[in-house]
Amino acid sequence: MSDPHAPEDMNLPGGGGIPPPTQEETSARLRRQAEERLSAPANPADRLAPDAPTAKDSERLIHELRVHQLELELQNEQLLRTQEALESARARYFDLYDLAPIGYVTLTDKGMIKEANLAAATLLQTPRVALTGLPLTRFILPEDQDILYRSRQQLRTTGEPQSCELRLREQQGISRWIRLDSCREPPQTDEDDQWRATLNDITATKAGEQRLLDAQARLQWVAGIAEIGFMEWCPRNGELSLPQAKLASADEAENTGALLSLEAWLARVHPDDREPVRGNFTRFASDGEAPPETHYRQQDENGQYRWLAAFLEPIRDHAGQIDRVLIVHQDITQRKEAEEHALRLVQHDPLTGLPGRSLLEPMATQMLAGAGRAGKRLAVLFVDLDRFKIINDNHGHAAGDEVLRQTAQRLRAAFRAEDLVARLGGDEFVVVMANIRDEADAASAAAAALAALARPYAVAEQELSCLPSIGISLYPDDAATIDALIKGADQAMYHAKHVSPGQFQFVNAVLERQSQAVMALKTSLRKAVSRNGFQLLYQPTLDLRSGAVIGVEALLRWPQVDGSGIAPLAFLPMAESAGLIHDIGAWVLQEVLRQHRAWRDQGLPTIAITVNVSARQFRHQTFLQRLEDALQTGGVNPALVSLAVGEATLLRDSQATRHLLDQLHALGVRVTLDDFGLGPSCLGEIEDLPLDSLEINQTLVRHLDDGPHAPAMIETIVRLGQALRIKVTAIGVETEAELGSVRDLGCDQAQGFFLGEPMTGEEFTTWYQRRLPTPERDP
Repeated sequence: MSDPHAPEDMNLPGGGGIPPPTQEETSARLRRQAEERLSAPANPADRLAPDAPTAKDSERLIHELRVHQLELELQNEQLLRTQEALESARARYFDLYDLAPIGYVTLTDKGMIKEANLAAATLLQTPRVALTGLPLTRFILPEDQDILYRSRQQLRTTGEPQSCELRLREQQGISRWIRLDSCREPPQTDEDDQWRATLNDITATKAGEQRLLDAQARLQWVAGIAEIGFMEWCPRNGELSLPQAKLASADEAENTGALLSLEAWLARVHPDDREPVRGNFTRFASDGEAPPETHYRQQDENGQYRWLAAFLEPIRDHAGQIDRVLIVHQDITQRKEAEEHALRLVQHDPLTGLPGRSLLEPMATQMLAGAGRAGKRLAVLFVDLDRFKIINDNHGHAAGDEVLRQTAQRLRAAFRAEDLVARLGGDEFVVVMANIRDEADAASAAAAALAALARPYAVAEQELSCLPSIGISLYPDDAATIDALIKGADQAMYHAKHVSPGQFQFVNAVLERQSQAVMALKTSLRKAVSRNGFQLLYQPTLDLRSGAVIGVEALLRWPQVDGSGIAPLAFLPMAESAGLIHDIGAWVLQEVLRQHRAWRDQGLPTIAITVNVSARQFRHQTFLQRLEDALQTGGVNPALVSLAVGEATLLRDSQATRHLLDQLHALGVRVTLDDFGLGPSCLGEIEDLPLDSLEINQTLVRHLDDGPHAPAMIETIVRLGQALRIKVTAIGVETEAELGSVRDLGCDQAQGFFLGEPMTGEEFTTWYQRRLPTPERDP
């Protein structure tokens, strides 16, 4: 008979036994056993005895029965107590199983769930009763199911408990991590093998681990970018610990965390920086004060010196005294190189390598002071290249840059080592010669420089030529300061360009008078701006098909009191240098809009007006705002206003130009490409610009009868305009033959003295009302 106390009789999860007998069943069984014993003879011999038992035998039997009864009663009481303890233990077991914070599941050998506690049901987000018979893999992410499979195979093979980490399928967009610990369940029946597993939610742990990994990765990334390292220095014994030191030697790298003496570490510091570094460290250890940064050079593993910046931070003991010093050092080699490069850029011309304007003045001033103390003479030569702009325009800026580089090399070779050769900008150079005896020394040096610069420049398999001009001023003859000497040499150079190009010129009284005349002209120009002393003339533009006047071009003039006038080519450069070009441009636009309203009031039809815009105006930051303000107050349709901009201006910065042209079109203003045909334009660049029309350079029109080149070029320009769907205007038509030629070549519009001279607004009104129509093309 089975032992009622055996654990397999307990109806526990995972057990296969039967429930224990109740108290009544146990009592009845014991009573039956006692009755059977009382009715049975003591032994087989007694059962065969013919005589009945004696009284003594009966008493003995009764006594034995009573003793046995007492024994059974005691045994029954003990059994009841054991059963109560077992019931209590069973209840506690089920409480622990069901209410455990981790999930428990029992699975078949095929991985089907037989039983699960409440925590497992919650973790798997499935009712407990619904879990039975489901495969555990149903709840595991597909990409992690191989991990579970390998763990089960290892469990079958070794019989040892296994552990793995898996992700459950996403629930509401969230995937949870679990740690699954599994073991085989001892076989109890002939059923298939079973295995048990615990499911522990480790999502928070995994998230924490990931945050830690992310933080470590970010720290390593930032430290790598900043090139930061750490050291700890103990001032008491002078030892340095290098747990993460950068720029360590190979031996130190193999012994990460090893101690190193401060002196051994300083041995790798540049000799010029060694004592300053030692002093800063020692002062900081004694009083806790040090510079914000300590810069020094230290050898790396390749023996190269690199710049480092050290930051010191105290590590104090319980008494508040400095126990150790944390040294954070950062590689600032690139920063140092950038600073040195920036200083060189500021002081030296990046194209030629010569000293720039900022370095010229202090160096020349020092040379001047030395000449003054020694009683010596000094010469300043101002060098300029004539026709350099033509090289830039015709061959591109790369060719121009190469000419400037070769010019710098020739100047350095032409002068002495002690002479200063500098570049002011553009094609202007300054040479300062110390310790000259007289004008002859300066003249001889200038002549040698002219000869060196007059030779052709070999650029991109071409030979380009520039004609140099040099102005010379002498100390102490002409001035006592470098600024005055450079100014005088500049004036002499301009005189040489106009009087004797390719030669040199000394400062003299004539140049001074010319300089004064220029200053007087600038003063008059300022008065003309303030008093509206300018005049606009209007030259008509005709349509070559219909002969109709379709527009006019506004031409600026500066009339003088004596009735003469100063051409724009003479005063506009001065206006730009004096900063007056923007005020003049604003006046021109206001006057054009006023005249347009006057023509409209006089009954003239709508006429478009073209206004010329200089490069400095076009690129100025206030240009758009001034234009918009003028259009708003002028009362003229912006579509009737066209801005004529030069080819070089539009192509200087194509990206910025496109942006500006888009803004102009947003205002409704049209844009014309002026003087097209002789510049270094790339047709691809022209195609990218949102233009409305283009004007052919009048030089091409004048050469129509000189040969086949001009007609072919004009025809090409016309085809370009047709391809871009923009109007093409021929400028400078002076004869009837030229008119017929440009019309035959396909030009849309024409302008010139043959069609109409420049005239005032009132004269244009009369001319327009009385003019004869332009002859149409013969059929």
